[in-house]
Amino acid sequence: MEQRNSDTPVTVFPGLPAAHFEDPLHRYDAVEFTAEKRLSNNWSLQSSYSWSRLWGNFEGFYRNDNGQSDPAISSLFDFPTDDPSYTQIGTPQFGYRGDIRYLGRLGAGPLPNDRTHQVKLYGTYNVPIGLNFGAGIQLMSGKPLTALAANPNYNSRGEIPMTPRGAGFETVDGFKKRTPWETALNAHVDYAFGLANRRVVLLADVFNLGNLQRVVGYNMQFEYPGFGTLNPDFGLVGDPVTLQGYQTPMQVRVGARFEF
Repeated sequence: MEQRNSDTPVTVFPGLPAAHFEDPLHRYDAVEFTAEKRLSNNWSLQSSYSWSRLWGNFEGFYRNDNGQSDPAISSLFDFPTDDPSYTQIGTPQFGYRGDIRYLGRLGAGPLPNDRTHQVKLYGTYNVPIGLNFGAGIQLMSGKPLTALAANPNYNSRGEIPMTPRGAGFETVDGFKKRTPWETALNAHVDYAFGLANRRVVLLADVFNLGNLQRVVGYNMQFEYPGFGTLNPDFGLVGDPVTLQGYQTPMQVRVGARFEF
């Protein structure tokens, strides 16, 4: 979906050209393929692949880039996105970083939740003695990376892009435009047996089998915690706003179910 109406002009400092409030851009396109085998001959399979693109300058009610949850009243369009006073006065005199124009169409690009490729496979196998096995794997493209500066008017971090969205930045692992592919392999086993005309099911689940520790988030905050304070951790693994760093380590869950 793309939202676009006429721009709204506003007056800025005397001697500078008028600025405009731009309308938000949010466009999602996707193609998905699925294949399924229903349970027969003791096994089943569900699979899917999707290609998608989430593009624009407005993610929605929740901002994943800075963790702001203010539906319909986020700070994205509080100021004209082409306000010349921001660059002609604020940058040389007050050290404004980022570029407010990148909040508008000039900075449109892949949004934080954009995942170009997603692959999902889920299978089960049943042994007639009451033993069941299951496994699932999910593969997903990494998330786009955009360096973010603080808003000098609100003194709040992670507000204004320093480049067009998804342009990337230098990380501890080199220059990257996206985080690495995310991979999750999970497994399940259960065994059922009769007990006094009832049934008991013993089960176990393993999440992140293999204990993969891939990076899922880099520190995108060029200024932190507020305006004018350079962040020494910029580009390192782990973002203090989104709280994303590495994959969750392997987890094991065991249990029992009594059926009657």
